[in-house]
Amino acid sequence: MRFRQLSLALLLLSPGLYAQVARPTLHEALLAARADHAGEPGVAAAFRRLADAYGTPLYIYDQAHIGGQVDALRAAFAPRFHKLRIFYAIKANTNPAVISLLKAKGLGAEVVSRGEIETALRVGYTGPEIMFTSSSKNPGEIRRSIELGVVLNVDSMDELGQVQAEARRQKKQARVSFRINPGVDPHTIHQINTGVSESKFGLHLQDGIAFNAYEKAKAMPEIRIEGAHCHIGSQITETDGYVLTARKMLGLVKDLKDKLDIQLAFLDLGGGLGIPYEDGQTLMSPEDLAKALEPVWKEGVAAAGYEPTLWLEPGRFFVGGSGYLLTRVNTVKQTPLKTFVNVDAGFNTLIRPAMYKAYHRVRVIGRTQDPQLVDIAGDVCETGDILAEARTLPRAQAGDLVVILDAGAYGFSMASEYNARPLPAEVMVEGDKARVIRRRGTYSELFRNTGGSVPTKR
Repeated sequence: MRFRQLSLALLLLSPGLYAQVARPTLHEALLAARADHAGEPGVAAAFRRLADAYGTPLYIYDQAHIGGQVDALRAAFAPRFHKLRIFYAIKANTNPAVISLLKAKGLGAEVVSRGEIETALRVGYTGPEIMFTSSSKNPGEIRRSIELGVVLNVDSMDELGQVQAEARRQKKQARVSFRINPGVDPHTIHQINTGVSESKFGLHLQDGIAFNAYEKAKAMPEIRIEGAHCHIGSQITETDGYVLTARKMLGLVKDLKDKLDIQLAFLDLGGGLGIPYEDGQTLMSPEDLAKALEPVWKEGVAAAGYEPTLWLEPGRFFVGGSGYLLTRVNTVKQTPLKTFVNVDAGFNTLIRPAMYKAYHRVRVIGRTQDPQLVDIAGDVCETGDILAEARTLPRAQAGDLVVILDAGAYGFSMASEYNARPLPAEVMVEGDKARVIRRRGTYSELFRNTGGSVPTKR
């Protein structure tokens, strides 16, 4: 073990020397690519092993990274918040193997659909370990949640009425929290900014809307009030929005206790912790956030006269940095204006760059020389299918491998079969071993559920 640690240190500090010492494990090769040493022969050999064994495009997940992220969050919060429960936002990466890892680390499941409920059940969660958050639940989802004892995170008064009616039909009490819109801007990407007043999510604090929801729910025998929930956005990089939100939410906790005699079992401050997508980027750490929230929490619970359990529900933070999308160069095309490196993945494989203008780091495997300015272009027949724009990278050739970093969150979970391209495979790396956790899609699967063969025109 000490030898391998020394070898990895040599790789990061002196990659040329490392190449003479040892062959990196797959895990070490992933770390080396992150540290911008993807050009080293040993690292390139490791990525070629994966490409040869499983094909491209290929999603690769680093198991050690996922566990390390959970440990980092827990180490920051547990000493400061003695009543703490951590959930995983399954939408970030819905692979059962990934979810199972997080379940084994003691995390609950936060879901946004019936499909995610069934996924959680499949990996061993029970209903009481699941929170269902969606602004638009259908009747079947409400029915299934009440059957299982899932915490329903109610988003509107209309929904509350539907939950009450279904609970009455089942002769059960529905476990309910309310999603609150705190009217806070955490300064993140517009499409994932969920806490601002104009967002579609939650019951607003302003004008007493959220308070009135609790008052009405208290009078409903079919409803069991469990907690309060908020989520101000994803990829949050500063503590200020969290602190302001916590102060507002703890104010609601106090009002509910003082005016309605409601004591909440939990207060959920959501997820949204950002991860670095660029080299050298320093963001808010779990320690930074926990330290900023601690005095606000202590002041708020003292004012309320009791302490609910603090719930947190990150998704991207746990899995985003664990993921690598490995692609192969189809062609390199020079035009009068640009050079395009055309790869065998597109926005059907990783939609974040096209949807959010998101930046992902890119490495050319096994190349270090002759850098040039290029666009990494996908294989989807759309002008906007650019995975990385205006990057200075070592000169690539057809057949080379290119890896896109930080693709573990909202990568495969948002992938599609657009342009009739089968879904990529997913593998999990542990040490020097890789195992398939989702096999590659097939062309025959493109025609599943179509009712048989297409008649031939005569």
